[in-house]
Amino acid sequence: MAENIDVLVDALGMSLTVIATEVQVGDFRLDIHAKDGNDRSVVIENQLERTDHGHLGQCVVYASGLDASIVIWVAPRFREEFRSALDWLNERTDSDLGFFGVEVGIVQINDGPPAPVFDIVSRPNDWQKLVKTAGNAAEARAASAVNTVRQELFLDVITAAHIRQPVIAVPKPQRGNWISFASGPFGYWCLSVIADGRLRVEAYIDTNDRAVNRQLLREFAENRAMWESEVGFALSWEPMDERIACRIAAYRQVDLTDANSRPGTVEWAADALVSMYNTLNGPLRLRAKELRAAPFDSSPDESHGQAGTPHS
Repeated sequence: MAENIDVLVDALGMSLTVIATEVQVGDFRLDIHAKDGNDRSVVIENQLERTDHGHLGQCVVYASGLDASIVIWVAPRFREEFRSALDWLNERTDSDLGFFGVEVGIVQINDGPPAPVFDIVSRPNDWQKLVKTAGNAAEARAASAVNTVRQELFLDVITAAHIRQPVIAVPKPQRGNWISFASGPFGYWCLSVIADGRLRVEAYIDTNDRAVNRQLLREFAENRAMWESEVGFALSWEPMDERIACRIAAYRQVDLTDANSRPGTVEWAADALVSMYNTLNGPLRLRAKELRAAPFDSSPDESHGQAGTPHS
């Protein structure tokens, strides 16, 4: 699960970065500790058997011990009483804590390889929680209206990209000036409208290790001419020294109030996303796995062979 977290991410419609596995919490070991796109703690508990009281209790222990905002419990089958228990917890906790119940199965089409399929049987009731914590009603409505326009733009872009590159799954709408999707070992892909009014398409590099993030960016930036030739346009290579993460991005000015410019904006962003994804996603995933698997010297003068070059 940790090595293929992007499959679970696509089902949940959120971004996740694995921090550690087999994490000691009291007398128990959590399967996966992760964080979401807002740097919130996420605990993921997997089991191969039917759900039971022990694992429900462990989920609560892990959430408490790691100050989690999201609890994800994965099992082949949820007994109705445990699904109802998760629903009950979601109804009675505030917007800072949410519980997901996820059933996992296997599908196989003809002679193709077997693949996991996830069914979300319980999830946080975001709408009710938003109502409980909205605060000032007028400000909430204004913020909601702006967010609706942004998220509609994002979903138009990702839907257009999905038609051309089906592995880019369309996530559910989020609240805020950004939306994340297509997570991987290197981080995730993201669309955002930033403070200066530009639309940003980016590969957000966040392995939860500052040195690995910067090494990954540095290796790819050293071959920026080649990558930009493959993509077909200039890219912005941003180490973001004030943060743990880095990014590789493309920008375009956008006016969310101008409906006439919407089709052109969607076309540009979908083109940029598909081109960047097709060119960079595979190499970023592969090199991130290599860097995370073994210690390395993060000195910029250290040679790293052919890393950061295209892979067939």
